[in-house]
Amino acid sequence: MAERRRRPTAADQYRRAWAAGPPPDLAQFLDSVPTLLPDDLLDVIEIDRAERWRRGERVTAERYLKMFPAMRNDAESALVVIYGEFYLRKELGEVPSLLEYSTRFPQHARRLRDQVMWHEAIELGPPAAGPPEIPGLVVGDLLGRGGMCSVFRAVDAESGDTVAVKVLDHDHRQHPLRAARFAREISSLLRLSHPHIVRAIRTGEAGGLPFLVMEFCAGGTLAARLAGRPPAATVAIDIILALAQAVEFAHGMGVIHRDLKPSNILLADRSTSAWQAAQPRVADFGLAKVAAEIGGSLTATREALGTPCYMAPELATGARDADARTDVYGLGAILYELLTGRPPFIGTAPLEVVRMVREEAPMSPSVINADVPPGLEAICLKCLEKEPDDRYQSAATMAAAIELLTPTRPLQPSHAHPSAGSRDPRSDK
Repeated sequence: MAERRRRPTAADQYRRAWAAGPPPDLAQFLDSVPTLLPDDLLDVIEIDRAERWRRGERVTAERYLKMFPAMRNDAESALVVIYGEFYLRKELGEVPSLLEYSTRFPQHARRLRDQVMWHEAIELGPPAAGPPEIPGLVVGDLLGRGGMCSVFRAVDAESGDTVAVKVLDHDHRQHPLRAARFAREISSLLRLSHPHIVRAIRTGEAGGLPFLVMEFCAGGTLAARLAGRPPAATVAIDIILALAQAVEFAHGMGVIHRDLKPSNILLADRSTSAWQAAQPRVADFGLAKVAAEIGGSLTATREALGTPCYMAPELATGARDADARTDVYGLGAILYELLTGRPPFIGTAPLEVVRMVREEAPMSPSVINADVPPGLEAICLKCLEKEPDDRYQSAATMAAAIELLTPTRPLQPSHAHPSAGSRDPRSDK
């Protein structure tokens, strides 16, 4: 039943157009879907190219990149288009030359080489059962598995430190878009050095699969620690201020997270009672948007961008609209759960939750938890405004508003870089 109710994607529609009659015109089709998301555009291009090549019309990667200049100027998206042609030729029984592609696309030569090497390693066969073998690490038990990656506990053989290692799952490594998303997460984390962002230690490739070694957070996720039981308001303030600092720092480095939620917040301290020592860390930048991207490229294809009950309203209509205020909404959603023990919206089906996110106001936190301070409730609800212009315009101004509620508390040193959206909190609506 769920599959029957799923709305056809642009890729579904374009695939049907090819099956229904003569070759459709790509430009005319795209004119009929003006709100197409960048990742869906990549899917449509892949279908168009595959169908035309199988009919003898060898449309080149250069032609697609010329048609879509924004995609040409985005390194990750361009790589997907270029390597898609290389991989299609292999599927058609040809033997494309890496030298040819390096000559045609010199600015992408190194990444193309890495991509080809990874695929060649994969084609040698699947990895052995059990944890992956990674040089310099003793890989242990599985900590968790997401949509396309697995995270293992490991011990650094040289230092003896416990670390976490994130590995792209074998099945997803053959999907250029997902591989590019994982590469982007690695790139984002390596750039972001902040005490409240999970620390990236090193990256590499083993057995044809890319991996990222990160600090190990023994306390698990904020979602698991909460488990429906909100801590005291003072604890909520400490945690959200730390996260706001980390988010503002990321924004200053040109990175928008876009998927802030309690399950993407890790706790460095394993104590289940000493909330004051939780030491939160922002993690999972798999859906992050970086400054060089076209608006929102490389987001999850045919999947909601983010989890519906924490998703900012603008993400329900177009990921290209994401900016710093989208993460302010995410901080507000985390604060809401810290105050109430539940997300801002709860429904019986994802589509119902998306409708609520777009159309309904969240219940006031004090209705759920009478101990919520009025000032903190007002800040939380301002973060969750439907229109980005009605929210705090940066994580820094949100944090400043919270700090004004507690003038006697010593302010934490700010590690944030200035961002274009930062301004005096008194100038916010």
